[in-house]
Amino acid sequence: MSTWSIRVRLTAWFAAVLGVVLTLIAAAIWVELRESFAHAIDQALADRVVAIGQFLNQPGSQESFEELRDDLREYVALDPGWNLIRITDAAGHLLYCSPALESRTLPEVTAAEPGRPPLYHDVTLRGRPLRLVAARIDVRGQPHLVQVAVPMTVLDDALAGFRRSTLLLIPIGMLAAALGGYWISRRALGPVGRITATARAITAAQLSRRLDVPPTGDELQRLSETLNEMLDRLEAAFRETIRFTADASHELRTPISLIRTSAEVALRRMRSAEEYRSTLETILREAERTSVLVQDLLTLARADAGVDSPQRDTLDLRQLLLDMEPSLRALCARHDLEFRLEGHQEPRLVLGQRAAVARLVLILVNNAVAYTSAPGVVSVSLDRSEEDAVIEVGDTGMGIGAEDLPHVFDRFYRADKARSRDSGGAGLGLSIAKLIVEQHGGRIRIASEPGRGCRVRVDLPSAQGPDGAGRPSGRRARGTAA
Repeated sequence: MSTWSIRVRLTAWFAAVLGVVLTLIAAAIWVELRESFAHAIDQALADRVVAIGQFLNQPGSQESFEELRDDLREYVALDPGWNLIRITDAAGHLLYCSPALESRTLPEVTAAEPGRPPLYHDVTLRGRPLRLVAARIDVRGQPHLVQVAVPMTVLDDALAGFRRSTLLLIPIGMLAAALGGYWISRRALGPVGRITATARAITAAQLSRRLDVPPTGDELQRLSETLNEMLDRLEAAFRETIRFTADASHELRTPISLIRTSAEVALRRMRSAEEYRSTLETILREAERTSVLVQDLLTLARADAGVDSPQRDTLDLRQLLLDMEPSLRALCARHDLEFRLEGHQEPRLVLGQRAAVARLVLILVNNAVAYTSAPGVVSVSLDRSEEDAVIEVGDTGMGIGAEDLPHVFDRFYRADKARSRDSGGAGLGLSIAKLIVEQHGGRIRIASEPGRGCRVRVDLPSAQGPDGAGRPSGRRARGTAA
């Protein structure tokens, strides 16, 4: 595993990529330069052959063979750069040969047929590379073979010079690119170092600290904003955990203190059986309240840990409410409240766990009873929307103020703390109700006005279509809106 920093790796990659690109460009230029030079040399050789042919076929010239040879020497002497020429007739008799070729034997070469383009050859003479053209021309009606050569030294020197320059400039360019890339990456990644230093300084005691957001509009700004949003969520979760722990401790301390006090008072002296019985009843009542609270806390903890996912089956809400009606009616009767069950004529099928949905209904009815004074009415209605089965629990109680509505699903929150404590509530009921609804992929909403009662609406995904036909299971869970 590489231990190089991102800055060094970026620099190395930048220099390597630039080196490869420069090498490819230099190679392409070298090939193009060589081809261009070679084409220019071939064109010059062809032009030389044409010029020789025109010289030998000047109009009105009736010179002898020897005189023509002398004229060729003078012609070639006018341009000493072209001193590699040999001309022979069809029988192989030498008409002219440049001094540099008089004692040399050129390799066997072929020549094009008369009227055809000349043929080019790469030959070596005494270790010197030559570019040679061989062509047939007519001199005074007789075919002759013309061979013209030129040294390739100029081309080789030019290409060698280009190679030397390239081999020198590419490393210099790569070094300059590496230095520039390192400087640019250092400046570009500077905010990352500051982000890292700030993030290391953030501890549980400093969760309110945030990263500086550079106003650059690039990935670093988005990274800083994202990390700050994550820190906001972590701080909120941390504070929620602290508040939850404090509230749970407070709620547990009250019944435990009462149990301990009752037992200590009962043990200070001998008492009658009735007094002991009264003390035991108090202890039992507080123990039951503590047991319910502990069970609620366990439910929420398991849900937060993601280990309490209910197994959902097809459930008929109508039959569930009919089965629960006697106990719900008795609960309301104990508080001198009227109970009404409405809209339960047709089956309402949902995908859910019977025990969890029953607990949801009981929590909502308990909550309605706790906040409704006698005489009053608590109602449970069952309906169906386009895709959901709808349960509504309403009451004619004191209602909930607008300032309390956003917090009613918070754990340990009580809109009327004194009344709910008297009724035995710990402020966890609606939190558990929301949790159950979320686990079933539904929504829960509350509508209320002070003094005009409250209505809680729960939408659960239906297991049947609008026409009553069955709907396949496996629907995706939806978000819960309070």
